[in-house]
Amino acid sequence: MKKLLALAAAAFVISAASAQVLSEPGVKNTLSVTFGKTYFDNGSKYDDPGLRFYGFIDTVQTRIDIKKFTVDAMLNWGALTNIAANKFTDDFTFVNTVVTPFWYTNHFNNGSWWTNGDAEKYYVNFIYHPHKYWDLGMGTRLEWKVGPAPTFNGNLWEPFCHIVQGGLKDAIPGQADVAGYTYYANSYTAYYYGQTKSSLAARFHYKDFIEVGGAIPSGVTTDKPVFNAGAKIHPLDFLTIAAAVDGLFRETGNIYTGVTVAFKPFILDAYLGIDYKEHNKENGGRWGTGAALTFNFSKIGLMLKPEAGATFYTYADYTPATYGGIRINWQFAEKFAFGGWSSVAFGSKDKTWEDRASTKDYWGGSVFDLRPDFTWTLDNNHSFTAFVDFQHRNNFAKETLNTWATGVYWTYKSGK
Repeated sequence: MKKLLALAAAAFVISAASAQVLSEPGVKNTLSVTFGKTYFDNGSKYDDPGLRFYGFIDTVQTRIDIKKFTVDAMLNWGALTNIAANKFTDDFTFVNTVVTPFWYTNHFNNGSWWTNGDAEKYYVNFIYHPHKYWDLGMGTRLEWKVGPAPTFNGNLWEPFCHIVQGGLKDAIPGQADVAGYTYYANSYTAYYYGQTKSSLAARFHYKDFIEVGGAIPSGVTTDKPVFNAGAKIHPLDFLTIAAAVDGLFRETGNIYTGVTVAFKPFILDAYLGIDYKEHNKENGGRWGTGAALTFNFSKIGLMLKPEAGATFYTYADYTPATYGGIRINWQFAEKFAFGGWSSVAFGSKDKTWEDRASTKDYWGGSVFDLRPDFTWTLDNNHSFTAFVDFQHRNNFAKETLNTWATGVYWTYKSGK
C-alpha cells in the first residue's frame, strides 16, 4: 500500500503547486498573475461583463524543524486591481489578502454565488515533539487529518480548489445558487461550525499503525466547551480506517468516517459525513457520502482520480444534491506535464416550489467547471504553469452565469 500511495502522491504534485502545510523543511513561493471575464452573456442585471485583469498574488510558505520543534507559516499577499465596469484594470491595492482570482468571477455582494472565493491570509503553526510518538500543536492551520474526504478549499492553482465538490454551496435550497455541500470533519484540528481552523491539539501515533488525537478549537469557553477528536488505524498493508467527531459537547456538530483500500490496480477512498444534532431541520441538517478512485499508470506517468458523491437533507422537501469530478496528471516528458480537473454538480431542490406559480419552474441548479493546465519544470526548484478555467453556472432560478479565468504562476521550492 505504501508504494501505491507514494505513486499517487508523486502524480498528484506533478502539475499542482499546493498551498497546504509543507510536509518537510524548506521554503516555497508561488506567484500568480491572472485575468478573465466575469459573468458574461447575462446582461447587466448583476455585474457589467468585461475582460478584466485581476492582479498578482504571492504565497510564501516556510517550515523549520529544530530538534523537537517544528514551526511553519504562510503569508498570502496581493497587488489587486480595483475593478471598474468594462475596464481591463484600474489602480492597484497592495494587501494581505484572502482573495483568489475566482473571487472576482464568482462573488456577488458577499452573497449566494460564492463558490471558492476565499483562501487564507496566513497561517502559523508551532508543534512540539516531546517523544517520537507524541505531538503537541498550537496553530491556525495544523491540518491533522485522519482520512480521505472530498476536496474543499484552496488557492486557484491547487486541486483543493476543486470548486467545492463541483460548485455546491453550504446552504438550503433557494439560499444559494446551487445548494448541497456537506462538510466532512476528517481534519479534527478544525471546527466547521465556528468557521475556524485555529486550535490547540495533541496526538499519539505509533509508527504507521495507529493515530489518536484531539483538539480544542479557538474561541470556545468553559461554559460552552467544544472538543474535536479523531483516530485512524492501519491494520493491514492495504487498509486504513478513520473516524472523527467535530463539535463534541455542542448541540450541532459533525461525524466523519472514512476508509482507504489499496487494491492492486487502483486505490479506493470512501467517506461519510453527518451533520448531527440538528434540531431545526429546515436549517439544513444533512449527511453526505462519496468515493474516489486513484489509478496510477506509472509506465506512462499518468494518474487519474475520478470522484462522486451525494448530499441528503433531513428535511423531506429537499431533494438530494449530487456531484462528480475527475483529476488528471500526465507527465508526458521529463520536464513537461499536462494536468487539470473538471467538476459537475446538481444542487438540491425544494419540492414546495412546485406549489407556487412564481417558483414552479425552479430546479436545483447546476455547475460545470473545466480547468486544464500545462507545467514546465525548469529544474528541481523552479516550475511554470499556465492554466485556463471555465465555469458554467445555471442557478436554481435558471439564470445562466458563465465565467472564465486564465493566467500563469511560478513556483519555487527549496531542496535538492
